[in-house]
Amino acid sequence: MEKEKAMKLCSQLADEVSKIYAGVGLPLQQLREVVELVNKQLAALRVEMEMTGFGSEQKEIDFFKLVKPGIRSWLLYAADRFAIDLACPVGVSSKQMDYYLKELDYVQRSLQRFPLHYAYFRQGMTELDRVYFLRGSGGDVPTGQPGDDQGFSTPCDYLWAKFMAGGQVIEYLVGKIGALEKGLEVKGVDDGAVVLTKPVVVPMRWTGEKVHLIELCYALFFSGQIDNGKLGVMEFFARVGAFFEIDLGIPKRGFEDVKSRKRLSRTHFLEVLQKGLEEKFDAADEYRPESRF
Repeated sequence: MEKEKAMKLCSQLADEVSKIYAGVGLPLQQLREVVELVNKQLAALRVEMEMTGFGSEQKEIDFFKLVKPGIRSWLLYAADRFAIDLACPVGVSSKQMDYYLKELDYVQRSLQRFPLHYAYFRQGMTELDRVYFLRGSGGDVPTGQPGDDQGFSTPCDYLWAKFMAGGQVIEYLVGKIGALEKGLEVKGVDDGAVVLTKPVVVPMRWTGEKVHLIELCYALFFSGQIDNGKLGVMEFFARVGAFFEIDLGIPKRGFEDVKSRKRLSRTHFLEVLQKGLEEKFDAADEYRPESRF
């Protein structure tokens, strides 16, 4: 399967999963529908792989590094989301906030269980791809899921699915936290002790073009200005989107939209900001009130 076709299937699957969660249904029903949908897609990919093969090592690497994990990640995400929803406290916003923050911390720490692999994943490295994402590579990497079919798995494709699912779960939790923050109020006392809560964060609406905010987000993200560059791109986009009350979508798609501009410069919005700021500086320099001396 060609990489472009496979990635399109991943995108379509993401849209279908989003529709399931946007529809009316209990968490268990949503979980079942996602599992059925993803398993059907994985089975179809397996059949096509056996019929057509890959034709090159690079195509096999792309499949087991990007395509299969991208699809399988929705299974892991659905299971995690169901568990989170099931255990969430009912009714009390302060308890829900505490619960979601603890879950967020747990997910972030769980992604660091394999620090070298997670760094390799986040930085888009390729040096060990032949060891990690080729079947029968002989790589001694104990990161696969026990019982995986060796004809349809590699040492790291399951781990990459876990990393992708972790990013999706973080985005979900950040959205929940953002929704609670909008209505969070300072409490009084609890058992004689003052209860300190976070100040209310009042979002602002982004009224410009979405692609401009995406361009700005990537400029901040790649420059390492936020949390010393340790924040994941999906979490960063989710937080910015929640604050400005806009859905920034999947970061990778936004990056491709900015990078593939034809009519405008790829840094058009940053250039507009720079020009506007320079004009303000020049106007301030030209202002010279009359002096008494």
